[in-house]
Formats: sequence, structure tokens, C-alpha cells
Amino acid sequence: MAKKKKKEEEAVTLSEFLRLYNSIYQGCLLYINRNFPQIDDEQARDICSDTMTKAFSRFHTYDASKGAFTTWLYTIASNTAIDFINDSKKQPSTGTPLPLTDGDENDDEYRIDIEDEDSKNPMDEILEKEREEKKQTYFAKLEKIDQTILSMREEGRPFNEIAERLGIPAATARTRCRRATLKLKKWMEMSDEIA
Repeated sequence: MAKKKKKEEEAVTLSEFLRLYNSIYQGCLLYINRNFPQIDDEQARDICSDTMTKAFSRFHTYDASKGAFTTWLYTIASNTAIDFINDSKKQPSTGTPLPLTDGDENDDEYRIDIEDEDSKNPMDEILEKEREEKKQTYFAKLEKIDQTILSMREEGRPFNEIAERLGIPAATARTRCRRATLKLKKWMEMSDEIA
């Protein structure tokens, strides 16, 4: 009886995964583009497609008690991207890419449009909210002066103005800004790895 109930819960969760497939795919694509700048757009789409295939086939291994779904998905995406990068380093370049054929007018019959253009992407909104909450948590751990400097830079204020307002040299404001930004980035990366 317990196994049947668990299967039903998995089926419901899996159906939700399928229903939000395009949103999840877009979130994955955004993640790959942000975290692997050496991968071009076409390669990122291939990696996301591979990630979705792996996530679908391994969905039964997802355990919500171990972490958020996005963390699980991004772990698969990261591993897939790293495998891609390592594989491309091993393969010698031919020097010239294969020519692409001109598009056939029947190409559109193979295209599948999953997302309605008027609909909002809920997965992107969820991911952005999670990331912003993490950022705010870590931002609060910074020294007050660093919080002030980063806030003023986000408003577009130049370092000379920030330095004058805080009574410190402009070089110090610039250095503190850079260090605080690196610290935030490191904390965010560590959080992504742990999660």
C-alpha cells in the first residue's frame, strides 16, 4: 500500500515536471549561460536537452528531503556541462565547421512550440526569487560599510561620490567593493555546491 501511494506521489510530481517542462528548460538554459560562459548558445541548448532527458529518466531518484528540485536539476546540468567541456578538450578540432544546409521549407513541421508566448515563465520566477533570497541573506553578512558601498554602486554612483560620502579614499571604496563582490560570489557558489 505504501509503495502504491509513493508511486502516485511520484507520478503527480513527474506530471508537474512535464507540465512545466518548458519553464524548467528555460531556467536550466539560463543557469548554463550564467555559469559556463565558454559554452555557446547552441551548445547550451544541447546540454539543456541532455539535462532534461537525464532528469526525466532519473526522476525516480529525486529526493525532496535532500534539497530543492532546482538544486538537483542544476547538479545534473553542471555535470553534463563539465562532461561536455572535458569531451571537447579531448577532441581535436578539424579547423573548419561542416557547412549547414539551407533550411527546407518543411522544417517547420518538425518544430514543437511548447510555451505560449503570452504565458509567464513560472520556473524563471521561482529561480530568480530563490537566488535573490540567497543574495540578500549573504548581503546581510557583509560589513555595513561594504553593504553601503555595494548599494550605492547598484544605484550607479561613482566611486568618488561614494568615497566622499563615507569619508574614505576612492581607491579604498573601489577595493572594498571588489572584495565584497567576490565574497558574495564565493558564498553564492558555495551555497549552490552544498545545495
